[in-house]
Parts: sequence; C-alpha cells; structure tokens
Amino acid sequence: MKNTYRNKTYIVLLMVGLGILTQSCNKWLDVQPSTQTTEEKQFSSEQGYKDALIGIYQKMAQTNSYGKDLTYGCLDVLAQLYQNKANANTDTYGQLARYNYTDGSVKVILSSLWSTQYSTIAQANYILKDIDTDKGLFSGINFQLVKGEALATRALLHFDLLRLFAAAPLANSAAETSGIPYMTAFTVSPGKELSRTEVLSLVEKDLKEAETLLAAYPIIDQIKDNTTSTSLEVFTMFRQNRLNVWAVKALLARVYLYKGDKANALKYAKEVIESQKFEFINGNTNTVNAATATSNAIFSTEHIFSIYKSNLKDVSDRYFKTEAGAAENEDLFTTLANLNSWYEVSVSGHAIDIRGPQASNSRWNQFNASTVYSNKYYVGNNVNNVNQKLIPVIKLSEVYYIAAEASETIDQALVYLNKVRTARLIPALSASTINTDALLEGELFKEYRKDFYAEGQLWYYYKRKNYSTLQNTVGGTMNSAKYDFPLPDNEIEFGLN
Repeated sequence: MKNTYRNKTYIVLLMVGLGILTQSCNKWLDVQPSTQTTEEKQFSSEQGYKDALIGIYQKMAQTNSYGKDLTYGCLDVLAQLYQNKANANTDTYGQLARYNYTDGSVKVILSSLWSTQYSTIAQANYILKDIDTDKGLFSGINFQLVKGEALATRALLHFDLLRLFAAAPLANSAAETSGIPYMTAFTVSPGKELSRTEVLSLVEKDLKEAETLLAAYPIIDQIKDNTTSTSLEVFTMFRQNRLNVWAVKALLARVYLYKGDKANALKYAKEVIESQKFEFINGNTNTVNAATATSNAIFSTEHIFSIYKSNLKDVSDRYFKTEAGAAENEDLFTTLANLNSWYEVSVSGHAIDIRGPQASNSRWNQFNASTVYSNKYYVGNNVNNVNQKLIPVIKLSEVYYIAAEASETIDQALVYLNKVRTARLIPALSASTINTDALLEGELFKEYRKDFYAEGQLWYYYKRKNYSTLQNTVGGTMNSAKYDFPLPDNEIEFGLN
C-alpha cells in the first residue's frame, strides 16, 4: 500500500526521452525539468524512479554544485590556483580568495552551495523513501542500481558538505567536533547537527550498502572514443557518468583516508586499481585538439565518476576564454611562471609532463606570460565530442595517490606514485632520493596541484593536511576560520540545532 503522502504534489527533475546524444552516445543525461508531477504518478513505475535518479545527476551538474562551485570554481579559488583572483579583490571570487566569508556576495555563494546540496540530498531521500516497498516494480538489477546510486549520492553530498563546513580531523581530533545534519528522511530543510564522527559513520554506512547493491553490475562502458555502448539497455550505459560500484569503492578510500584509517583506505584503493576497469590516458598518442572527434583534454579514460554537463562550452567560454582573446573580470587564469614552477620542465625549455604548458599537446592557452588559461574544458564547435562535456569528480590518479599515502613503507608508496608519474611521461622517483615521509608528502602535494587544476581537489587536500600556508600569500596564515565555511545565516537564524 502506498504511503498517504503520495497524494501530494512535489516538483522533481525528470528526464524526458532517452535517445541518442550523438550517433554513438546516449542522451540520457540531457535532463529537462518538468513542471510538477504527483508523487503517486512519479513512483508508479520503474521509469519514474529512473527519471528521479537522473534528476539528481542533473542537479549535481548545476553551477552551484559540481558543475562549477565544487570543482573548478570556488574550491580552486580558495586553493589560490587562479593568480588573477589572488591579485584582485574587486569581485566575489577575489573576496573568496581572501576568505572573506562575511562579504555579502560570498555569503550568497556559500548559502546556495549548502541549500543546493541539501536539496539534492532531499531528492535522493525522496527516491529512497518507499523504494523497498516498490521493489516489485523493477526488472532485472535496476532496483539495485537505483537504490545503490541514491544511497551513494546521499553519502557523497554529505561527505563533501562535512569537508567544507566542519573541521578536518587533523585540525581538531575531538570525536564530538561539530559536523553537519545528516538527512535520511525526505524533508525540505536540514535537521539536527550531528558530530563529525556521527556523520562519517553514516557516510560509511550508506556507501557500504551502496557497494553491496551496485556490485550487481560492475561493468564500465567507457566514454573515451565516443563509441557505441555494448549495453543492451540505455539505463546501464556509460557508467562513468554515474555513481557506479567502482566510484563507491573509490569514495570509501577517500573517506577512510580522511578519517585516518589508512588500512581501509589502501584496501579500497587497491580494489579499484586491481579491477583494471580504468586506464591512464596514453600521453604519446592522445590529442587535445578539440576540432577532432577523439580529442580528450579531460582524460576521460581515468574518470571513475564524472559529471556530464551539456552546456560546458558556455562555461569554458565564460571563465577560461577558449573563444575570446582578452582577459575579463570573470576569467580564471594563472601565469606561465606559476605553471613552469609546478610542472616538470626540461633544461631546454620543453615540458616533460604532458599536463604542463610546454607539452607538445598542451592543455593550456597562453594569452601572454601573465595570462594562461586551462583548456581542460575546451569544447569548441564539435558537438559530437562527449569527452569534452565531462567534469571529473573522482579519478584514477587520486586512487593511486590515496594508495601511496596509505602505504606502510615509502618504497611501496613510490610504486603507486610512480605509476602516475610515468603515465604523465615524467621520470619515476627513487627511494634513495625520496627517503622520508616529509619528502613523500611534498611529492604528493605537487601531484595534487598538477593533476587537479580546475577540478577542486587541492583545497580538500590542503584542509585535510591542515597546511598553515598556501602557495600564494594573499590569504595569510591559514586557520580554522578560513578552512571551515560558516553556516548560512538562515540556518543559524532558524535554529539548525
């Protein structure tokens, strides 16, 4: 018997039409919002559940979520990766680079980030509310996929909110340290604040259950060549754009490392690595020329979970000036001097690292010596290139970095770290040179900065490791007031607790 609340009307994001995105890729992520639908109608069929799930991914692709703020936007501004935001403080991002959380426009961004994530969590809970009762609606393994992905989404969003709004364990080890609300019931407003330990326990619980459910379909149809999926059903196509079982394992590795549980972090990192489901881009043959159908500046073969953003060209043109010649106030760029100090460059001036600005297949657009843009998200006019409509959320390189940091010995750590370095066409590090934990951490930090530019992961690394200073001095000495986002004013006003 359906819950009586099924009679109410609730706005949800739906996908209309599962078709073909291009001649070879499906259109299932090009979600269009409906107006309203009754809950009774929404969840009267398997397709209704699928549509609601796809709506979650659409919300995650919004600019105030992983479509900008939680990847190349706010988080990389905070990590001081964009030199122009460190130099100027006249706009919102300039204030954010100075950790001025009392600025009115910064408050709007942080409040929007908070509310968007909890709104997406509410939709996950909307799916989970009666899914066990409705299990008979599903065919094959689709029940496991829908429920597993909804649980994984709930865990991911809560974990990232915790990492942003609460103190990291290294900064405050107390078990009762304030965390965030963890919402497991469908409601439009966050509830009681839990401790960091309680939140992490619930994140782990959701991910472990998701892992069990999603193990029913471990297949990954990679997007790398825009080729036709081998799946017979649209819903199981292109699992790299969904929270698949390997993404859940990678997230568990990330969570355990954050907690300081290195044994489990290594265990899950190795499971992803040894699955051989993902591969490093071939630095010798890969092209980043967006005019070609196989251009892959975002290294999609390495994505364990990424967001599909159909209008990424608009983003790229607006912030990274891929189609314009002069710098503007909203631009996000760094300098050639910065890049040459971050990436390995040979004596002759030619880059060794395929990620660097001097590489023959460079992913950088150099306007002048003081203005260099990332071309990671360059789309151009080739609408058939699905590779260039992806924003990575968790990648193979990070799993290797987690394994390196969680390893018991430096020798073992270098095996994992060198796997990434050699894939980037730079020399392996020697144990005779990297022979202390401090030296190893220094190399890991450099890898995070090189690999995750415009992806949002460096800020989390800085905060987790409790760095006292960052690469630019604009923000001054770091402390909890700068690392921990303040709660939105309306949450305080209406009594979060």
